[in-house]
This record gives sequence, structure tokens and C-alpha cells, in this order.
Amino acid sequence: MNIREIEAALEEGNSLKAIAQAYSEIANIKIKKIRADVEQNRIFFQEISQIYTLIKQLAFQKKISIVKQKKMICMILTSNYRFYGSINSDLLEFFVNTVRKLNADHIYLGKAAIEYFRAAPLESGKIQLPFQDAVKEVLLKSDQPDTDELLMLTNLLKDYNQILIFYSNMKSLLVQVPTIMDLTSSSSPLADPSTHELTEKQENGKTGNELTKFIFEPELPKILQFFNSQVITLLLEGAFLESELSRTASRFISMDQAETEANKFIKQYQTNKAYAKRNMDNNTILENFAAMTATRKEIQ
Repeated sequence: MNIREIEAALEEGNSLKAIAQAYSEIANIKIKKIRADVEQNRIFFQEISQIYTLIKQLAFQKKISIVKQKKMICMILTSNYRFYGSINSDLLEFFVNTVRKLNADHIYLGKAAIEYFRAAPLESGKIQLPFQDAVKEVLLKSDQPDTDELLMLTNLLKDYNQILIFYSNMKSLLVQVPTIMDLTSSSSPLADPSTHELTEKQENGKTGNELTKFIFEPELPKILQFFNSQVITLLLEGAFLESELSRTASRFISMDQAETEANKFIKQYQTNKAYAKRNMDNNTILENFAAMTATRKEIQ
């Protein structure tokens, strides 16, 4: 490579480094904000989920239920954007390996999931897609739904007995783990709600060794109806928040790695440039020496 080509490569490397630094700084700021929101709301969402489970158990004990026509739906939360490392591909692989065992409808949310399943041929055997009428593609304006989009998603999910949400969860800044959340608080993420059975303690209304009694206002059926609509919206919002935190952390790490690789690239080409410049200087010296030698011979 000549000096001009090396300088062009260095300019490209510096541009990539600047982009990586900008994305990294934005992700760092975003992590701090989202993490504060997640930590503030995580306990609330967990307690709401626990209360929902308790309400369903008590309703089951009293033979109160809300009849829903549809059995199970699985929704995967992916991003519309890139530069997140392998987080989307890891989540998609986890989703495929899990849902192929289930008889469920699917919702593919985000460009990453939509493009993945559109590109995957049915005959490849890599994945087994359900019938087309059991699949819905949803593309939000951004990765986080606004109020109208959240209500639209709730309306898509509310008629199902079991709702499984697949998303990435941040265990630490370096570790993002594919996770399943059961919005309907069934006994197991992969359980069939129609066969859900309570334990002896739950049937007797006991927690530990003490009898737990409840007075409901309004009555239990209305509370169950409320939890089957409003609380699902809250838990879904929590899943989106956890997913965004995980993606942002993954982007921060990916951009940090990209910046490190850009620095290596720049250092390598700076070394190449120094070698090339030294070779040019050596060639210039040799040419000058050859010219001086030729001139001396002519004078003699």
C-alpha cells in the first residue's frame, strides 16, 4: 500500500472510532437512566405479579374463572435497530428452541425477529413455523412502545389463557440472558393453564403454617377481571423496560469492543504508514546518492 491508501484507511479507522465512541457514550448515559427506572419499578412489578398469582389461586379455589377462547401465545421482543452485538440472535435461537415444543400462536415484534423468520425457509428444518394465521408481525415506531402501542399489544394478548414473553434480561453489564416471562402467572412458563392444579396448602388457603383469609372489595370476579386486563399491561411494560436495559448494556459493550478494535486498526496502519514513509525517505536518499555519483562521473 502507498501512503495515500494508508491515509485513506486511517481516516476510515478514525471515523469508525468516533462513531463507536459516540454510541458508547450515548449507551452509557442511557444505561444509567434506564437502570434507575428498572430498579425503581422492578420490586413493584414483582409484587404485582405475585398478587396476580395469588388472585388466580384463590379464584381457582372458589371455582371462579374467566373463559378465554385461545390457549397460548408466545411473543418475542427484539429491536428495530442494530449495533447490539449478538443479543438479538441469541434471543431468537432461544425462542426457536423453546416454541418448537409448544402448540401456541406467535407474535414477532421488531425488525430483527420479522426479518429472521421471513428469511428462514420452511424446508430448511432449522425452524418450524406455525400456520400463517397463527403468526402476527408487529413493528413499533421505536423499541419502546408508546401508550397506544402498549394498549394495542394488550388487546392482542388479552384473549389468551397463557402469555409467554421472550426477551433479554441483564444479569450484569457483561451478561445478557434470554428470559421467559409468563404474564398470566401460570404455575410454569411452559405449563398448560387448563391442567394447572393447586397444592394442598394453596387449596386450603394456607401460606406456611397459618391460615390466610381475604376480604375482597369489590368482589373477587371483578378483581380477577381487572388483573386480566390492566395488570397484564403493567407487566408487559416492565418486560419492555427490562429488554431495553439489556439491549443498551449489550450496545455499550459492543461499542467498547468496536472502539478497541478501531484503536488496533489505527495503530497497525500508523505503523504501516511509518514504514512506508521510511521506505520513501530511503528511496529518496538512494536516488539522491545515485544522482550525485552519476554527476561526479560526468565531471571526471
